[in-house]
Amino acid sequence: MVKAIVFSILLFVLSPVNICHAQQDDLIYGNPWRAFPFDKKEFHLTPQNLKKKWPYLHRASHYPFPDAAYINKVLTQNPELKNAIPHYQSLSKTANILQEAWIAFFKGQFQKATQLGYSLGPLGYCVAFYAQSTYASRLETNKQKRHALWEDVLKRHEQSKTLTQYDITTQFFAFFSMARLSEELAMPTVVTRDYLNKMQQALAEMNAKDPDHIFILAALGSMDAGIVRKLGKLMARLAFDANHESVERYYQQAIIQRKKLPTVHIEYAQSLLYMYGKKRLDDAIQHMRTASEVQPQYALESMNIFKAKKLLNELMVIKEHNGYGLRKYVKRNNASEKNYYF
Repeated sequence: MVKAIVFSILLFVLSPVNICHAQQDDLIYGNPWRAFPFDKKEFHLTPQNLKKKWPYLHRASHYPFPDAAYINKVLTQNPELKNAIPHYQSLSKTANILQEAWIAFFKGQFQKATQLGYSLGPLGYCVAFYAQSTYASRLETNKQKRHALWEDVLKRHEQSKTLTQYDITTQFFAFFSMARLSEELAMPTVVTRDYLNKMQQALAEMNAKDPDHIFILAALGSMDAGIVRKLGKLMARLAFDANHESVERYYQQAIIQRKKLPTVHIEYAQSLLYMYGKKRLDDAIQHMRTASEVQPQYALESMNIFKAKKLLNELMVIKEHNGYGLRKYVKRNNASEKNYYF
């Protein structure tokens, strides 16, 4: 009898489901993640000043401030979401944890932000996905771990997407993980997993719900630029209706909002160079300069500005040499190991 019980326990512990959960937990709660590379002291946020700075911090999406009133509204409209919160105590306690997670994210404490977000179940997935996908994209140098972190986001999103339909930004960072993962996987794998169609569909649905969301507009532009670059003008238009005009249109819709998001100007500059080369070098330089002149207010923004300054210097040298070196620049910045990391 005892042997049977022990054997049953071993089967349960060693089952694929539990191994999967163990691997997920190890990713998030195991070894410490790489530290944010700059001084965090300049991004001093407290529960008291977070709300004041919130409109700037979320100027790309106008994401609602997570106070008790907002959380009460969300949970009232989505009762199952409340049931999915582990160890729920109160609205105020939930709001405090969620605000603490966002403070950790903006300070560059990405692992802490991820852990706090997941402690609230799908209600905290927005900040958790944002932090986890950002860390994987910007700081994790181990390719296997990078992929595991992105795939973890996709698994969690697939399991909970019925509970996060109200939150487009949560959906966006699940898309972001798929986009980054697809850039590093072999094309046959991307095709087998149907990532291109899934991403196009996700972006179209998100854009229809929130046509002014700057991250979504920029992603639409970047994705079309990538398709044109990889498939060529004719195949890109025929297969995915991606073309130079759509890239320009999406980015202009983002830029016209005048939010000066460094990452948007960087990606626009890169897309112009991918599609037009030397013909649009001056425009690319101007967008890179705009990105580099923003005064950072949070950790991720400081990394984007650091990247913009570095790339601006390179483009200025290329301009001085009448475009010589641009092909190498484009090829190098299309490589995963050079594109996102510090």
